[in-house]
Amino acid sequence: MGTSNDNPLFTNYASITSRTFIASLVVEFLGTMLFSFLGSTVQEPLLAPFGLTVSTLLCGYYPLLHALLVAGGIFGSLLAAGLLPNTYIGMGSGGAGCFKPALDDSGRGLSHGQLFGWEVLMTFVLISTVFACGIARPGHGSLTPLAVGLSLTACAGTGGKWTGAALNPARVIGPAAVFHCSQEHWWVYVLAELLAALFACGVFSFVGGFGPLCPLKSRELGLTAGESLRLWLDGQPPVRLVRGRDETMQDAAHRLRTDDAKAAA
Repeated sequence: MGTSNDNPLFTNYASITSRTFIASLVVEFLGTMLFSFLGSTVQEPLLAPFGLTVSTLLCGYYPLLHALLVAGGIFGSLLAAGLLPNTYIGMGSGGAGCFKPALDDSGRGLSHGQLFGWEVLMTFVLISTVFACGIARPGHGSLTPLAVGLSLTACAGTGGKWTGAALNPARVIGPAAVFHCSQEHWWVYVLAELLAALFACGVFSFVGGFGPLCPLKSRELGLTAGESLRLWLDGQPPVRLVRGRDETMQDAAHRLRTDDAKAAA
């Protein structure tokens, strides 16, 4: 399988002009905000898989502008600053939800390399589970939340005591931006989670091909470089290719390939 696969294993997302995209962005923004807030108030890891969003953006299944939901993590920390006692903007390392490596009995913590490795491994496991169970067809239906929850429990139970099991750039960036904490470590978390998203994208693009929004895929349909980049950014197919307002790039691609097959017959 490769990028020429006409029946990709995954389905793509609607463009940013669609009601579906706007509704999902609002819902995911609120979800990320609430997860960030609730995760700031408890000791156990509480996560929203923004790393999965990054991975699907890279693979070309969501428009890049979907990454705007990272703002939900910042608003969640602002909400914590307003509702938690003795918590305020710019307070430093004592801010709610701030991440840092744990210390062992001797007072030594993880090195940056160890922290990086743990977060890459755990984030990759979580994203891979969601890809395999919730995005790949035919999927696992109502068992998907159970599989994702078990993978999250396994990650938090093994590496959580060392890193806090962030597994989510939004959960790290939010508190760091609001409370100015984790200044020595936040970038290690974020880079590790983004690399895990890239790894997961690489694995699943090899299995099922890139999504129809990815420039490597859309160029096969005759799009110019500029059209391909815009499609990747906002998910909106070029006007010259669509026949209806609600037609997605996947719809247009299927129609074009069908027309080509009929013409060749």
